[in-house]
Amino acid sequence: MPSGLMISRPTSAWAGRREMLRRFVQAFWLRPENAFWMTLRSETLAPYRFETPSLDLSCGDGVFSFLHQGGTFDPGFDVFTGTDAWNRVAHEPVDIFDFFTERYRPLIQSRPREGIDVGTDWKSTMLAKAERLGFYGRLVEHDHNRPLPFKDDAFRSVYCNAAYWVVNIDGFLREIRRITRPSGRIVLQVKLDSMRRYTLAAHRRILGDRFLDILGGGRLESWPTIADRATWEARFARSALSVEEVTPFVTRTHAHVWNVGLRPVAPLLMRMADALNPTTRSSIKRDWVDLVCELLHPLCDPGFDLETGRDDPAEVQYVLQPR
Repeated sequence: MPSGLMISRPTSAWAGRREMLRRFVQAFWLRPENAFWMTLRSETLAPYRFETPSLDLSCGDGVFSFLHQGGTFDPGFDVFTGTDAWNRVAHEPVDIFDFFTERYRPLIQSRPREGIDVGTDWKSTMLAKAERLGFYGRLVEHDHNRPLPFKDDAFRSVYCNAAYWVVNIDGFLREIRRITRPSGRIVLQVKLDSMRRYTLAAHRRILGDRFLDILGGGRLESWPTIADRATWEARFARSALSVEEVTPFVTRTHAHVWNVGLRPVAPLLMRMADALNPTTRSSIKRDWVDLVCELLHPLCDPGFDLETGRDDPAEVQYVLQPR
């Protein structure tokens, strides 16, 4: 098999799922719906090893990849510490993760098995947090709607879970093709436009516009290039990328649970947690994590679906190779 993101199947299906879920819940305890979605992403990505030189496009704060690669944090750390983002959210609609202060200091318990050579993102605050992990060899601030600042054939493995945020999607895919070695691998985890159906919008007449606006917060509108599988695969073909494998891993039930989640009240939870003394916060967080892990563990199966009949997944993983 050619080099790149190499496959290494686990001996049992998704071994260590509970441990991985706990890592994500500890880091994202006030947004548990994000924790189980990231667990699904990590499990689906698990068969592939990043071969150097490696690239994490739209790496954000790096926490997902850090945990996916086997790193662990002290339970006293989470992505909501060292921030006053809740205060800004109270006055304007902003990304609660788009913040950075000098108080943000990840408490690393154990290092990942291996790091990633390069990470990119367009938000300087997120890269500042990623830098604190000491996990990436280099971090590059970049808008992915523009040509990528890397040489041809620069990487053996490329990963991205945020391609659907990019407006110039065809240009972005062509750039990924350009910077990936002929023998390399690209893994993209992309949302499908079936996500539009997996909301409560069909009940607008009963719930009202305000309810749906609070719950949605403009999420769908911020994903300009979500599409169905046929459209994604046509894009890959136009960009001279061949599909080696496609794995659905988020069902409509997962999407419905995530859609409701704790997103609307997260800023209030952050404010409340910040008002606690360290001992009380630690005690509450420990019990919270234990309970949430018990509740979410059954959901962390890529095939978990409470509805009958077949329907499109909400997110799929594509393994691609340059043609």
